[in-house]
Amino acid sequence: MSWLLPRPDRRSVWLLLGLSLLCSVLELALLQHKYQLFTGGGFLQPHSFVSAAERVIYVFAGWLADLSALICAFMLYNLLCRFQTSSRSHLWFALFVLLSYSCYSWVGTELFQYFGDNLDWQVLANLGGGSVLAAISMVLTELSQHMLPVLFGLLLGIALLYCVHLAFRRYRTPICDAQHWWVYTALLVLLLFPLQLQWVATAQPYRFGLEKKLSQQVLAQLINRLTDLDFDGYGAFGIKADSHPLNASLYPGAMDVPGNGIDEDGLGGDLPAFQPDAPDVLLQLPLRAGQHIFLVVLESVRADALFANSNGQAVMPHLAALARQGSYSEHAYSHTGFTTSSLKAIFNRSLSYHPPQQNLLDALQARGYQINVVSAQAERFGDVLASARLKRSGQYYFDADSALADRLDSSLNAGALRLSEQRLLRQLQQRFGEVNWQQPQFFYLNVQAAHYPYHHQEMLPLLTKRAINRQQMQPANKALLQLSYYNAVANADWLIGQLQQLMQQQGIAGQSTQFYTSDHGESLFDDGFLGHGHQLNDTQTRVVLVSNRKVTYPSVLGHADLAPIILATAQNVTPPATDDAVLQVVGLVRSPQQIARVDAKGRMLYDFRQQHFRRSDDSPWQDFAQLAAADQLRAQQLINQWGWLRYQQSELYQQHKR
Repeated sequence: MSWLLPRPDRRSVWLLLGLSLLCSVLELALLQHKYQLFTGGGFLQPHSFVSAAERVIYVFAGWLADLSALICAFMLYNLLCRFQTSSRSHLWFALFVLLSYSCYSWVGTELFQYFGDNLDWQVLANLGGGSVLAAISMVLTELSQHMLPVLFGLLLGIALLYCVHLAFRRYRTPICDAQHWWVYTALLVLLLFPLQLQWVATAQPYRFGLEKKLSQQVLAQLINRLTDLDFDGYGAFGIKADSHPLNASLYPGAMDVPGNGIDEDGLGGDLPAFQPDAPDVLLQLPLRAGQHIFLVVLESVRADALFANSNGQAVMPHLAALARQGSYSEHAYSHTGFTTSSLKAIFNRSLSYHPPQQNLLDALQARGYQINVVSAQAERFGDVLASARLKRSGQYYFDADSALADRLDSSLNAGALRLSEQRLLRQLQQRFGEVNWQQPQFFYLNVQAAHYPYHHQEMLPLLTKRAINRQQMQPANKALLQLSYYNAVANADWLIGQLQQLMQQQGIAGQSTQFYTSDHGESLFDDGFLGHGHQLNDTQTRVVLVSNRKVTYPSVLGHADLAPIILATAQNVTPPATDDAVLQVVGLVRSPQQIARVDAKGRMLYDFRQQHFRRSDDSPWQDFAQLAAADQLRAQQLINQWGWLRYQQSELYQQHKR
């Protein structure tokens, strides 16, 4: 077999060339599958390589990144072996690289299917209610559903590798050619790749395609760390190069202090002066109680489920009847597409960590309302319990932590704790019997029926007896997935019907103000992905909003706008006006991936990674200069609104305020 191998002094060269080409080809196939880079672009993907020249440049630039990364790994491997490598150790190096790349590709493909292109630590933290560890636990639970065939393949691969290892036991002759590679490595990594990073990776469409490559991400991060002279996290290369390398307060992503004449983040110019907090409209409402108030939050219910039909059956007959009798909004939105931040926005009326407005429950207590919390989830998840101050002295509180023996899942993870609709109904029946209805009552009810995976063991077969399992949740099974989801939503609606009956029995239906909303929407592969909170679109962020009362809703409203509308409706006074615009965020407010502003003209969206705008959900991505004058104004409004929120929740603002 030795005649098949190149000369010992050339084996390292051929090994790295072969590995880099193989990894490039495999990753190109994977990226084409995900994004259709070479065939005109996938769903809502802004760029693709359609000309021969673009394709050649992208393929070569990507291969250069792979080769540079492999050379760095190869030199590390030689150091670990003290430059006493052999043909067999080279083989193991190659197999380790391929195995690592295969695992990365598989995990990345699975995560892309569930979270799309916006998955990072911030999105994971939101998914886990603020805890990255909780989110990783949840994600690993989902991935474990697909692990059995992978483990079988891994064991088979290890067995084959051992056979190869035995077959190459004769090839242990030292190969010392790597000692002469340091000069070439330095030239390639410190000269050629930075040129690619600065000249190619900063221009579209190459920037879009190259940022998807693992080797590009790792090397770009390494080089920028090495060139970060002022230690502000940004170096001298790439689209986010630090234009002020010796000033740690000026860099891409820095907080822009309003009205100081300095554009700290290089985005949209200096932020205009921050206006003092406007008078709180909740404090302007009469200081008296109104009707009993019921606020029902439905987990993961899409706005279009309200009047949907499945096989000729209404998905939400009870809530749809209330909407027709009372009122509903077609333009209500979640600010983030996540559960915990949506609940905080409802009760704290802000996306800020330091909400400037009065808390909804504080306002209700000041008007003599008895507070009743009956939730099917553990409200400590994501710190909603403490942040919104749901548990109060002398008030009624019940959530999934209050009935651990009745939980639907064996896990005690706060994000996994759920109670069935039947268990929630029993608690409501008990509480209704205890309440003094002569005192004004506020009920917050959280229903978890439509939570992923859209089924539990006590779920009623209202629309179907067949529930999709997690292994079947693939784009090919979208129809079955939708049917299972609609059945879960129908179970939430069933509980709404039971709640209506309880009100009728107590004789309070006519003396109650009811509002029903959802925390966020849910993508059932509608936009190519499954889940929520990682794309700013109507599928994932438009929510149900229904009242049994006639309400004149703003043209656009978000969760943070609900509190004064709810209280004013219960008091039978005109709800105060809102801004008719909703700020949306993917990630953390202080360092988001995307931000958007929804107004009567649609959704203006900005992507921080690609640094371009989209003036509506079905429009192409554009640079600021390419936008029409009216859209440039909307884009500036978006940047300003986000910048003021970021500043308002900063410690700097809090210090000035004190």
